[in-house]
Order: sequence, then structure tokens, then C-alpha cells
Amino acid sequence: MMLTDDVLTVLQTRTETDGTHLVLTGPRMTPKLYQRVNEVLEAVGGRWTTSVQAHVFPVDATQALAPVLATGQVVTLREKRQQAQFFPTPAAVVQRVIDLADLKPGMEVLEPSAGSGAIATAAAEQGAVVDCIEQDPGYAALLADAGRARTLTVADFLSVPAEPRYDRVVMNPPFTRGTDMQHVEHALRFLKPDGLLVSVMSWTVAEHGRNTASFRALVEARGGAAEAVAERAFAESGTDVDTVIVTIPATRPADAKPTAWPVREAPEKPEPEFQDPAEIAREIADHLREATNIMDALARDLAKPAPKADVDVVNLPAPREEQLTFDLGEAS
Repeated sequence: MMLTDDVLTVLQTRTETDGTHLVLTGPRMTPKLYQRVNEVLEAVGGRWTTSVQAHVFPVDATQALAPVLATGQVVTLREKRQQAQFFPTPAAVVQRVIDLADLKPGMEVLEPSAGSGAIATAAAEQGAVVDCIEQDPGYAALLADAGRARTLTVADFLSVPAEPRYDRVVMNPPFTRGTDMQHVEHALRFLKPDGLLVSVMSWTVAEHGRNTASFRALVEARGGAAEAVAERAFAESGTDVDTVIVTIPATRPADAKPTAWPVREAPEKPEPEFQDPAEIAREIADHLREATNIMDALARDLAKPAPKADVDVVNLPAPREEQLTFDLGEAS
């Protein structure tokens, strides 16, 4: 959203930053103005913390606010949910991810591109020790508020160097243009040799094609599995995208079974309705009568004498009865 002049003035002239802390200075604002200023600060990760009397950010406050001051606009958390590739994982899908991950208390678990941390929260409730990575400062602040993560890294997950230290990776990555495949492939590098990854993914990966061939081969080589998520499972999150849950071991198990990719069921076609033969015969007779009437009218028109045209007639000269001869000379 574009910032109004009064909000932009507050952010430009009435803020003091110290590392991750931002303090609003000057006279007390009206509740309405403070609400709009606070919405902007929350969008870039700031959270009012009473104990320090400041907005606390998961990153340097000056860096978080800089794009807002430079452009005069910000994408609020509400707008991010509507416009960005952020669709909170529904509770039923979260539970299925947790079940497939087979978590045990004390396991080290990573949720990359964690968003607001629905999966991380469920993993922590199982007794796992959870680390989160999230690029957006606004969502990172939500994760910090939840207090479920042991560590929180504010960064683009694909730029984070891999460290194979996790027993499990549980995730619901962005889907745009195959991004989910890139995220999953990178996430596999964070697993211990006996680790397991469980990810919600776009239905696209279940379909064989040029863009999915290498990823599907990777899943099959690792002895992975895939299962369909119920249709419209994400409707409550604002999307009807079809999804699957893919499970991939870090190392192929000795008893691994061939990967069975889910398929969409073809919609049932209604049985054709056969027309009454008598009705068909009546329709044919009607068409024949119509065609006969047209032909009769055409024949009547052709039988009428052509009207005399009032035109000048020019008589062509009679052909001359002359014979052309050619002198070819004497034959040799």
C-alpha cells in the first residue's frame, strides 16, 4: 500500500533505531495514526515490546525500514496473504506432514521458508527441537512471537549454505514456476544420512514432463513416496491449488518400494441418452420436406421465361468466305 503523508512523516522524522530496536519519538500520536504506523512497522518485522519500550525487529531495524522510506510504500501482512505465495498450511495437512515425519522427542527439525510457522509449531509440540528460516521480516516476527523456534534465520532459504545436521525437514515451500522443487532439492542437503524430508508440493510434480523429470527421478532414486492431498484442502487459506505430500529419505532404504505417483481420477462422463427412433424418423421427414419445398421453389423460378432486356443489339459481320494460301516454294 502507498503510505499517506502523515505516516511517512512519522517514519522519516520521529524514529530512532539502535540495532534491532526502533523507538517512536515526539508527542503522542492519535490512536488512528499510531495504528497505521504500527501496521507498517509490523509489515517489515517490528513488534512492540513493552519490556524495552520499543519495536523490536528480527533484523537490523534501519535495514528493515529502508525500503519503505525509499519507495513510500509497503506490502502489509494482510496484502502478503492475498498477493504473495503465502498460503498457511491447514491443520489437517499439517497433521499429515507430522505423521509422515514420524517425529520423536529431541529430534532436530528444520522448517525452511516457514511463513508463520504452522508446521514448526506442530513439530515443537511433538517435542522436536525446531529451527526456522524465513526471508520475510514480517513473518519472521510472527515466528519470533510464537517462540517455538530454537533459532530463526531471516534469509532467502536458497541462499543459506547447507549443513547436514537435521533428523527431519518439514516444509510447505512456495510453488511458483517450480520453486518448490528447487527448495526441496536444497533442503535435502540439510539432512543427516538417516534423515527424512516431508514436504507439501504442487500437484505438478506428480505429472511426468520435461520440467519435472529430474525431480521425479531423484525421488524415485531415493525410494521416496508421494500421496495426494484432498481436493480444496487449501480453500480455507485462499487457494484451490491441488497438492501432494512428498516424502524423501536422505539415503535410499534397503526395503524401499517403487515410487507410486498419485494420479487424478478422470471425471465420470454421463451415459449418452438415446433418442426415440420414432422421434428420429419424424425429424428426418421434416428435414426432407423442407429440402423438397426449397427445390420446388427453385424449379418454378427456373421455369419462368426470362424478361426481355431493353438493350441495343449489334449484329456481327458475316465471316468472309476467303481461303488463305501460303506460298511455300518448290519442294526440294
